[in-house]
Amino acid sequence: MKEMTLSQAEVLTSPNPFALIVSKKEDGKANLMAVSWWTYVSNHPPMVVASLSNKGLSGGCISAQGVFTLCVPDSSLAEQAFYCGTVSGRTEDKAAKANIPLMECEGNFPPAVENSQLILLCRLQQTVPVGDHTLYIAQVEKVYGDSSKQGLKAYDGYRYLK
Repeated sequence: MKEMTLSQAEVLTSPNPFALIVSKKEDGKANLMAVSWWTYVSNHPPMVVASLSNKGLSGGCISAQGVFTLCVPDSSLAEQAFYCGTVSGRTEDKAAKANIPLMECEGNFPPAVENSQLILLCRLQQTVPVGDHTLYIAQVEKVYGDSSKQGLKAYDGYRYLK
């Protein structure tokens, strides 16, 4: 065993589940962000947690709106989904620029990525600051899935998707 950085450890533990979180900006437009630091945390009630950088736009959008949509995009969207992790929603309309089709969701939830293996409609319950990130703990209000789709995973410490 040798001592290593957390980034090196992330490479060792890949692949990680990959998702696009959709939130709404102040102007009502959809904001997409790439995330691999998310997981299920409770069955009863159904809950997930996502760890988001404090530098990004999405955390503020989620806090302001109280909801987000977590989508595991189909593998056919790998290139477009990866793009969402390389630019800021402050300056880009990622869905439009990457040609990612969105579909409306019921209630006041943000839209979902149309070609997804899994879609979770999430209502924020709590935030917990953790260093340079914040945990967004949410109750899952609706779950939609398509087992014929192949979800994306992040490999090699988030350097590529497949």
